[in-house]
Amino acid sequence: MEKRLYKSRREILKLTGVGLLSTLVIKKTEGAETYKGEFKPFDEKTQIDIRKAIVEKTYEIGHKYEKTHGGCCRCTVAALQDAVEFIPKNKDVFRTACCLDGGATPTKIANCGAFTGSGIIIGYLCGTNAFGNTSLSHKLIREVYEKFKASYGSVLCKDVKEKGKGNCPEIVGMAAKWTIEIILRQFTNYSKEPIEK
Repeated sequence: MEKRLYKSRREILKLTGVGLLSTLVIKKTEGAETYKGEFKPFDEKTQIDIRKAIVEKTYEIGHKYEKTHGGCCRCTVAALQDAVEFIPKNKDVFRTACCLDGGATPTKIANCGAFTGSGIIIGYLCGTNAFGNTSLSHKLIREVYEKFKASYGSVLCKDVKEKGKGNCPEIVGMAAKWTIEIILRQFTNYSKEPIEK
């Protein structure tokens, strides 16, 4: 697997923005006649919220993966890896998540797999390679915890499923959405300023 280290947050935004902007502007490549709605051309006042586009894409992919494949933990991990350019698509990380869905227990009295998947990605992005300071990764997963607590009252699988009415695709979509919002807030310097070339 190819490894690439990004030199700056600006480079990350450039890479992410290019891919998202192209998907926002061009839904199909078959020709102009395929577009049914009214398109207003961009002008100097046009602003596209790249953060919002990344968050929406992450939610949609998480929802789709859980609905199609099942496995809340691996679907959360895969959604974040596939939707966000700067999160490495590491097969080992995905494989690690494959037994952690449904609370990883038959009783479901353990963490929701979507919450656990969020923790796997956060740990991968900002954990340590040796025993060291883990305060940043703990800070970020606690922010995800607060989102779960506010929406579902808990991170326990049985509680999340009950409050979420068993709609696991929605739960995974939201977990992926909350996680990327927290990651973007922590690691990007997004602003309305033009991106330098």
